[in-house]
Amino acid sequence: MYGIKKLNNLFNSIKTLIMQLTIFLVTVLCFFSPSLSQAPKNNHSSLRNIPISPSAKKERSHMQVVFALDATGSMTGLIGAAKDKIWSIASSLSQTEPAPILELGLIFYRDRGDDFITHIVPLTDSIDIVYTELMKITADGGGDGPESVNQGLYEAVTKFNWSPQQKVYKTIFLIGDYPPHMDYTDDVKYPESCILAKSKGIVLNTILMGNNKETEKVWNDISRCNQGVFVKANMNMNDIAISTPYDVEIANLSDSLESLIYYYGNATAKAMGEKMKGDYSSIRGSASVNVVAQRAEFIQNKKASYEADKTYITNDLLTDIMANRIKLDTIKIAALPNELKNLSPEERKTQVESKINLKKSLTKKLMEKTKLRSSYIDNELKKHNESMVESSFNNVIFKNIKQQAKRSGIELIGVAKY
Repeated sequence: MYGIKKLNNLFNSIKTLIMQLTIFLVTVLCFFSPSLSQAPKNNHSSLRNIPISPSAKKERSHMQVVFALDATGSMTGLIGAAKDKIWSIASSLSQTEPAPILELGLIFYRDRGDDFITHIVPLTDSIDIVYTELMKITADGGGDGPESVNQGLYEAVTKFNWSPQQKVYKTIFLIGDYPPHMDYTDDVKYPESCILAKSKGIVLNTILMGNNKETEKVWNDISRCNQGVFVKANMNMNDIAISTPYDVEIANLSDSLESLIYYYGNATAKAMGEKMKGDYSSIRGSASVNVVAQRAEFIQNKKASYEADKTYITNDLLTDIMANRIKLDTIKIAALPNELKNLSPEERKTQVESKINLKKSLTKKLMEKTKLRSSYIDNELKKHNESMVESSFNNVIFKNIKQQAKRSGIELIGVAKY
């Protein structure tokens, strides 16, 4: 009897331990799993700015890149080329494998007495916002040679929402043609900003526009302070630019897909959606078909990386229905896009199904054309001298970024985009 009693006590102890472990595991899972611990989040954005789920953050590289651009009058003949290079860097980074968490920011600097000293565009994962703001800026002001480089660099280091995590690639690209004012007594000088950047794990890269020797020395000093790269460029810096016979068709397909975006939700969601449509219209009006084609390829890559993610809502009606994030008949009339509000439920359903079929068809065509575009560019690059491709601006910058990111534990798989 004693032995049986002892066995029963042991059995009860084991059962209690198993129950405690089960409770512990469920608690842990609920804490770390967004699908168990919270309802789907509603983010008022499009596929151009889909929020990153916690699970995705564990699997994908995270990069934060800020471009500090001289926007003074001396850059009049160079700012267009500088914008193209910013776009090429962003485009190359956005299309590495797997699709990265990429946040881009801008700070434009001029000089004291101009209409602004610095103008900041905060870090965002919307490449459209960055491109729109980039296209708006013009070269103006300045006057004397030196500019407010010191303030521009200091604010680039201190006024952006830099991640405190070590395994995040953080970098600033300083782009300009003249050196800093070192005679401003109430200024944080660039050597101090270099120390701050290093303490935050921010790599400082510099791109010299023009041939100013004093600027070249300062740019070299800045790039060396945290293992960055210095690149000298000029007005002929677009050494390899490839247009393809598919660019116009891709741009037109992109236009058609943009017209199939219908934002739903509350007034804020709809207003933000309309702003994003406006951003695209702005890009379409100012960008070359080559840039629009690059953007379309980027958008498709970004979309593919979220196809299986049911956690987040984009407020793009067709996208959310296609991904089973929302059902049409569960949306209140007030939250529907204006195009659907006055239709009967049957008419609404028929129209949405028709638009979804059209979207699928256009997306398939776009994917086919972007693949052909990519193959065409690869073949064109093979026609160039190998050393010319290797030493091209796009490739030099991208190779250096890959090396810098590796120091943060990030392996970037991909090639420079043209």
